[in-house]
Amino acid sequence: MAHLKHNNDQELYRQNPDLPGIDAMMREVLHRLGNIDFEYKVEVDKLERSAADQEFKNRMERRIRAAHHERRGPYVELLATLRQRQHRLCHRRES
Repeated sequence: MAHLKHNNDQELYRQNPDLPGIDAMMREVLHRLGNIDFEYKVEVDKLERSAADQEFKNRMERRIRAAHHERRGPYVELLATLRQRQHRLCHRRES
């Protein structure tokens, strides 16, 4: 909600009591995505430093990337849903 001025937030929250809960959920989802991305980076860095041959590293990196994508997918979808809900709540006030 960076596009809203701080002094309008309280009024917006009063008119849309679900909005603070959505904001908190979005922060939690973003936090989890950050953790997933960090763990992915650690795994890739570890693989790059390993003494394994390049063919093995390439195979493993594809597997790590696929697992990373699979892990983060549900959170990305949830975040999109929350953003849509947030958008609807913010624009309901303008109607």
